[in-house]
Amino acid sequence: MTVIKMKKEQFPFKVNGKRKFKEIKPPKALVKANNMILKAMMDRDYSSKKLNNRIDFSIKDLALQKDRMNFSPKEYQRFFRASNEWQQQFIKSFFAKNIIIPEFCFRFGKNIPLNFKSEIMDGQQRATSIVRFIENEIALPEDEDLEFFNIGDDYDYDLRGKHYRNLPNEVRDYFLAYELSAQVYIDLSADEAGDRFVHVLNNHTGLNRQEKRQAITSKMSRYVQEKSRFKPYKVFQTDAKGINLKFIHKGEHTKLDVDKTLAEIIYCVMSDQYKAKGVGGPAIDEFYRNQSRNFQHEFKTGHIDKVMNFANQSMRGVPMAKDMISYKAFRNYCVMVSQMIKSHNKIDPINFMNTYIQAIINLKNPTLRSDGLTATPYELRMRGSGKEDTCAQFDLLWKEMSLITYKSTQLDEQRTFSRDVVKQAYFEQDGICAICGTRMPEFGEDIHGDHILLHKDGNPTSPENCDAVHASCNLRK
Repeated sequence: MTVIKMKKEQFPFKVNGKRKFKEIKPPKALVKANNMILKAMMDRDYSSKKLNNRIDFSIKDLALQKDRMNFSPKEYQRFFRASNEWQQQFIKSFFAKNIIIPEFCFRFGKNIPLNFKSEIMDGQQRATSIVRFIENEIALPEDEDLEFFNIGDDYDYDLRGKHYRNLPNEVRDYFLAYELSAQVYIDLSADEAGDRFVHVLNNHTGLNRQEKRQAITSKMSRYVQEKSRFKPYKVFQTDAKGINLKFIHKGEHTKLDVDKTLAEIIYCVMSDQYKAKGVGGPAIDEFYRNQSRNFQHEFKTGHIDKVMNFANQSMRGVPMAKDMISYKAFRNYCVMVSQMIKSHNKIDPINFMNTYIQAIINLKNPTLRSDGLTATPYELRMRGSGKEDTCAQFDLLWKEMSLITYKSTQLDEQRTFSRDVVKQAYFEQDGICAICGTRMPEFGEDIHGDHILLHKDGNPTSPENCDAVHASCNLRK
């Protein structure tokens, strides 16, 4: 098998070296061309055209390079991880006859997120499944088809339910030597990579608008996905299966509703563009592209975190909110909270949410419907996403909330949480520290209560504003 020799810092993929043609020596011109391709892939300063090439590589190559590749499972996938059953069936494909593994797609060169050497643009589910199998996180399925596996000798191997570590050496060698192919793009910008993913790699697959946006990578895009799927804000709750993320009534992550809502919140609180352009698809599309072009590696989240932590207190303190507030209404609530924070107004999360809910109830009163209409002015405005509808939504909400009398809660002057409150937060968090994200020891003196919204900013020492944390994390902060 011919392997193009490269320096250690280069990517050691075999090129045009399929095992079945190992006795054929490639022409010198082909070897030279392949070396030029590899140089373009790994030399970040190499100026090349947007070449479209293909390379061959083994599973072993993929495993060795996994830490240098951006697998990007977050960028484009509707499900942030395929089910174990799907992954098991995919791994089974390597030990079954007459099954062709689909081609991967990589990009090399400049503009790879997070300073990786390369990125898997298409095939993340397959690549992560392979890595998880090698790392013994999943096993082969208990299928009868795997009872008699033969690799050319007189002996049959029973692979049913086997983890990688339990495979015979001969079978491991067979698996690691299995060769795959990949389409390769060179030096694509994030915008160009997104365009090729949408229009070339997925031209037969229906992608919704949010998937198309997230194909355009940026620091903001990765933040949206991280907070929606992997390390979500507390208002984003994971269901019992741990697959679909939900946080509002009837919310489905398979439609990327959570991602879309958070993206709209960020768009509205970071600027006043929604007042001029609304919150429709084209406006959010342009926002994603501008973030990619101008802020590829930078995205400040301090204000957004304050808004979302306030919303978290509101949702925890008013349980009925999750059944009464839609995604769009939740977005509007966060924008109104943002405006209050920017104005340095101190508001109580529970009272503000209760007032907001009452305002919505009032604005949906059937008596407000005009003759011949089946919806109130507020409900009609909530159906639109243009600038006029969006601005009218906030005008109606602010006016109605100003008419509702609600008490201004005297904030607790006490700064220290009671042990009962800290203990309750500890068990609600399943023993995970809210600051460092790692598991805490059994509840005791080493567990402190931490204000979600700062006490010095006038926020209460109440159960809704308490997170359980390591004492060391709290003191270090």
